[in-house]
Amino acid sequence: MNEEELVYQLKQESQDAFNRIYNMYSARLYAYCMQYVKSREDTEEIVQDVFIKLWINRHSIIHGEHLSAFIFKIAKNQIINRYKSRINSYYNEEQCSVSDTSAIVEYDDFCKSLKKAMKNLSSTQREVIECVKLNQMSVKETAVKLRLKEQTVKNALSAGLKVLKEILKKSLVLILSFVLK
Repeated sequence: MNEEELVYQLKQESQDAFNRIYNMYSARLYAYCMQYVKSREDTEEIVQDVFIKLWINRHSIIHGEHLSAFIFKIAKNQIINRYKSRINSYYNEEQCSVSDTSAIVEYDDFCKSLKKAMKNLSSTQREVIECVKLNQMSVKETAVKLRLKEQTVKNALSAGLKVLKEILKKSLVLILSFVLK
């Protein structure tokens, strides 16, 4: 049975088609996720979530779209979401349960350095970074909000981050040591 037939049967709620798809892709998906996540438990959870989302969204698979592309796109989004949630938990001061006062002071110093460094950016770069990185908006959402072309948003984001990285090299080393403790 080819992939197109499997997708058709999956859309018809065939458990057999779902099981065949799982057997076709689960090992490759596991290897793909493991190279980014590096944790067996997290990888297994992501793979499970991918197949749950596949089942839930089976009707939205576009005819002619490669199933592997659909599955790996879900996996990529799951990995990105996992990273974002971890980063957010590190940067959310209410969730910061570190009793080490010096780490909190270093974090506050980094925040001050970031605000100061942002003043070195053009207004467009600053607005784009605030939208995309601080408010977690997509490039498309940012382009609409700021009335810019998507490519302009991408260029401003890239250039702005390059400037910030140069300015904040020392502060980044400090914050990374805090985050990776």
